[in-house]
Amino acid sequence: MWPFSTAYPERNVADVDGQTFDYIIIGGGTAGSVLASRLSEDPSVSVLLLERGPIKDVFMSRVPLLSQNFSEPWCTAVGDRFSEPIAACNGRRLQLISAEGLGGTTRINGMLVTRGAPGGYNEWANDLELEGWSWPEVEPYFSKIETALDHSEAEHRGHKGPIVNRQTPIDYEFYPYLAKACGAISLPTENDCNKPSASAQGFFRLDGAVYPDGTRVSTYRTYLNKQTVLERHSHLTVCTEALATKLEFNNGDAVTDDTAEVKVTGVYVASAPARKPAGNTVLVKARREVIVCAGAFRTPQLLMLSGLGPRDELVNKHGIPCVRDLPAVGQNLSDHFAIPIMIELPPYDTLHSLMHSPIRVGLVGFVKHILFGSGVLSMPSTATTIFARTSAIDDSTYHVSDSPENNDALQPRNVPDVEIMVIPVNCINLDMAGNAASAATRGRAFLTLYTTMVQLRTQGHLELVSATDSQAHARIFYPELSGDDAASKEDWTAVRRAVRLSMRIAEEFVERSGYPNKPAELVFAPGMDMDILGAITKGRPGERPDATENQAADSALINTKLPPLAKTWKTVTDAEIDAYVRETGQSSLHFGCTSRMSKSASDGVVDTRLRVHGVSNLRVADASIFPKIPSGHTMAPTLMVGERCADFIKADWTGQ
Repeated sequence: MWPFSTAYPERNVADVDGQTFDYIIIGGGTAGSVLASRLSEDPSVSVLLLERGPIKDVFMSRVPLLSQNFSEPWCTAVGDRFSEPIAACNGRRLQLISAEGLGGTTRINGMLVTRGAPGGYNEWANDLELEGWSWPEVEPYFSKIETALDHSEAEHRGHKGPIVNRQTPIDYEFYPYLAKACGAISLPTENDCNKPSASAQGFFRLDGAVYPDGTRVSTYRTYLNKQTVLERHSHLTVCTEALATKLEFNNGDAVTDDTAEVKVTGVYVASAPARKPAGNTVLVKARREVIVCAGAFRTPQLLMLSGLGPRDELVNKHGIPCVRDLPAVGQNLSDHFAIPIMIELPPYDTLHSLMHSPIRVGLVGFVKHILFGSGVLSMPSTATTIFARTSAIDDSTYHVSDSPENNDALQPRNVPDVEIMVIPVNCINLDMAGNAASAATRGRAFLTLYTTMVQLRTQGHLELVSATDSQAHARIFYPELSGDDAASKEDWTAVRRAVRLSMRIAEEFVERSGYPNKPAELVFAPGMDMDILGAITKGRPGERPDATENQAADSALINTKLPPLAKTWKTVTDAEIDAYVRETGQSSLHFGCTSRMSKSASDGVVDTRLRVHGVSNLRVADASIFPKIPSGHTMAPTLMVGERCADFIKADWTGQ
């Protein structure tokens, strides 16, 4: 009998054909796993979780550094999704990596636990009038999700939650010198970016979701581990490789009268093993609710395929009966947009040491990981980061304002709009495995100041490709920076200031911090030789089917020494910054807002309790509901959304 098996008790689509459950959750990722776990705490209800991907729980998928190698067979990453060509990025198509598998992106992400500035949530509640979503109301849920091992006495951190996290050891020599460089421009060093009373701007230590044994923490291993699912087998069903194709409604056909009741009654599901055509479709019924947790791309796509979305897009373009006209479905796509500024360093002071000394560094790292849960393989690649607000930068010195009124993190006006992630590895033009795609960067070692715009005003949107093929990716129109509107102009101003800030920090680090090792030169930044940069960035993922056509030009760069930058943050021009950004800008893979929360169906998809406007028994709970993208990494905010949704549902059905 399967309940007594040692295997994970996953089911397939045929097992649930024609069955009825109290709750059906579509998507077993970051938020979906939370919901399935929390709702199934009540043994009197039945819960079905439908996950598009497999489990694929193998040793390598639990090793923090290796599990981010997106192209490897152990990884659950989806790498064949690309944006439409982006004019502001020289017509490039950005690779928009996500994940399919239990645990979702918590299986492949950088494992960083950042809540985002508290002022951002106060902005949700006050400026956007979303009652119940202020910082005091969401903070308890951030604490609920975590056990912060390195902040055991901190009242603002959680100590009994499932997401274990701890600070990444500072193993490389450059860190204190970089902290000194930040201090020289008035950026303080802070120990915890999740502390509400910490400065809104500064050089921060980060917490990573890594167990003491050095393995990755994911929602699969915490909220939906094998023991939990086995114990609840009588009322919790986890169905993998199951593709939700459409929602079933009480009246089935198009609804022309907006006053008529629309109620979700079930979900059509197809068996969809990886890289194979979908199988036969079955129908599963929901007594109470369906909760869509399929992510910023799949969630709006499913809603539109079901007839919930912009009427013109559904009816006129695809012939889909419009069940509810919801113009905001698939709109307002937001992301964190990154520009890599890179300093060449000695290999031993970066992650490149793994490639330069694979036996000594790699083998030792493997032994440390196995025996002690420590070493380079056992930690996220990012140990520190810098948060700043470009409007708080002095134009003449590029010092950041250190006045208390500019650094109160609880105020919406102080939400940082740039995060400079400190990543000791090359971040330009990598393949899915994280390998340098150009010979000019292979064999060299870099520290990347990953200059990430976290509060851009410009937004993108999604469009359906097919009304019938639910496996096809939607067309993704990534947020543009090329318009003449006020939002684009403000974004470009912020981008230029952020890039100059990174160059200013790099200058302090290289020239005045006292860093003793050589080389230490800023080589990738605006003002560099654009012919060299252009040769390096040829053959970008998704742009050409065969990048080997650039092999001759690439080979010519093998022995080319990348010259130190001739321009400084003072002398570089706006045009040079723009040219560099257009050639190197990339997604930071923090997608959200495509089913945004709003008081009104005219500009939003869900209300403040995450119920879809105008539709009964249907909610959305994932990063797509963000009304505005948080200023930090999106894992912790998405977990918070999942926890809150579970409480909303429990409260609404108490006593029924």
